[in-house]
Amino acid sequence: MSERPSAPGGGRNTRHPTGIRVVICILALFALVLGPFGYLMGLDADSHAGSAAEWFTLAFGAAVGIPFLAAAVATVAGDRRAALWSLVLLAWPVVFVVVVHLVRSAG
Repeated sequence: MSERPSAPGGGRNTRHPTGIRVVICILALFALVLGPFGYLMGLDADSHAGSAAEWFTLAFGAAVGIPFLAAAVATVAGDRRAALWSLVLLAWPVVFVVVVHLVRSAG
């Protein structure tokens, strides 16, 4: 059975699941890169201009907000699998925060 919902009235479905998944992948890349970047910059905020609060806000917004945005976009487009994978990205902040602190304490 296809994941794509059938069009109303039995007509041709005009949704583009490939395009939606490309958008979701781009948003996922932003979340995967900007979250750790903002967190690291927040930890290192004493040595350069900018406050730690601004960087941690960027990190939180990217690591948590972008996956929710991606899940919402995928849900509206009718792609449940992409929405679930977007929500899986919510585990990423836990992973990178633990790794950053383990690396800092070891080195």
